[in-house]
Amino acid sequence: MPPITVPLRAPEFGPGEWVQGPAVSMAAERGRVVLVDFWDSTCINCLRTLPYLKAWHERYSARGLTIVGVHTPEFELTGDPAVVAAAVRAEGIPYPVLLDDSRETWRLYANHYWPAKYLADARGYLRYEHFGEGAYGHTEEMIQLLLRETGDTEPMPPILAPLREEDRPGAVCYPATRETYIGYLRGRLLAAEGYRPGEEVRHREDQEPAPPGMFNARGAWRHEAEFLEALEPGAELELVCDAAGVNLVAGSAGGEAEVEVDGSPVPPHDRGADLVERDGRTIALWDRPRMVSLIGPSEYRRRAVVVRFLTPGTRAYTFSFTTCVQGPPPS
Repeated sequence: MPPITVPLRAPEFGPGEWVQGPAVSMAAERGRVVLVDFWDSTCINCLRTLPYLKAWHERYSARGLTIVGVHTPEFELTGDPAVVAAAVRAEGIPYPVLLDDSRETWRLYANHYWPAKYLADARGYLRYEHFGEGAYGHTEEMIQLLLRETGDTEPMPPILAPLREEDRPGAVCYPATRETYIGYLRGRLLAAEGYRPGEEVRHREDQEPAPPGMFNARGAWRHEAEFLEALEPGAELELVCDAAGVNLVAGSAGGEAEVEVDGSPVPPHDRGADLVERDGRTIALWDRPRMVSLIGPSEYRRRAVVVRFLTPGTRAYTFSFTTCVQGPPPS
């Protein structure tokens, strides 16, 4: 994305809780370069950019770069300061984070995306923006350019090498199954019983598999706008997806779910970061509301995924997918 060429002052930050300080204002940062990162702690694309942001903070904060994470929640869940603070600690984020629960800063920047990065120069003018993953090298080049404009004449470090195999040249990003929301507000439930807002529903066990982009439910669930809540051990969600990695946003602490792919336990090379083996079964474990990694980004292919919830009270918000892999296309 080309640099911004029309002079435009970076907006001030709107009201909100600084879940990690110190509080920052654009006016007080005059003379420093400011990178504003809009993110959500359950957004897979946001989480995948964090290692680069942390590396840039380490490289350039002492040389005049201030990074501010603006956490604009996608779900009511991620508007909870305690949930966001726990995510900040778990991810090891070292820079200030503002909880933009009212979306005021989001509106001031006329932003539409998670993640989104905006760079303001030392005079407070917006000079660069990037939406989504990628362009890490280009973004760092812009950081260095704006730091040089402040008068920093010391040699800059070489541009950071890609931190993941799928970020390297030669990686391929295949067509993705779109994010599959689960609650009735945006969800695509195929079950014959349909959505029943606010009700407890027992879904039949003989539901047909849903096509990519939809999902099915079995067992007892409570239907809410943003989530379905499992009401009994063994309640299931099933979906078919084209993906290399599969993630679930789960809104409960101390949750467990058994995960199968194509009717079998997940093989070791396909297991996400939160999957463990127990008595020949593959179990997802998490200890706080967050995005749970079910299938690791190994190979891109069509998968039939069943998630069997072992902990009543677990709230399932959305399935998200990754499709970028390094290497030859799947056979």
